[in-house]
Amino acid sequence: MRALQIVSASLALSGLAAAQCAFSSVNVSSYGHPCSVFSGNPTTVGAQLNVSNCTLGVDVQAFSGCCNTYLVGRVLVVGLQPVTQPLPQLGCTLLTSPDLVLFQATGSMFALQMPSAPFPATTLFAQGAAIYFTTIGFSTDWAFSRGSQINLQ
Repeated sequence: MRALQIVSASLALSGLAAAQCAFSSVNVSSYGHPCSVFSGNPTTVGAQLNVSNCTLGVDVQAFSGCCNTYLVGRVLVVGLQPVTQPLPQLGCTLLTSPDLVLFQATGSMFALQMPSAPFPATTLFAQGAAIYFTTIGFSTDWAFSRGSQINLQ
């Protein structure tokens, strides 16, 4: 009888541990067009879900720079809907609503904490950008990724 109680308690606790993250899978698809100052080297966005700590890792990969042009930062824009908003001052188009805007000077991975309580399947939209500084002309240039639709289930 005691062994049955231990097995029952163990199964109940394992069920709670598995239910701690509201999502168990992620699927990413792209839309729109990238905008890059470096032809052939577009900025890209990828996502992976870590269920053990319930975080969504969004990776903004960018060309590292060359020839007096240096990568100085990455931006991640996360929104609840896609948009098509021209940014004439940057020469590119914003492809997601800017509900959350994150910046980091080093590293390409942004970690977003996901809900741990029961939560319905959710779709987020993301776009990455890389910021470059060019010593010839002392200019700041931007490169934007395609939009990414991130489906969490």
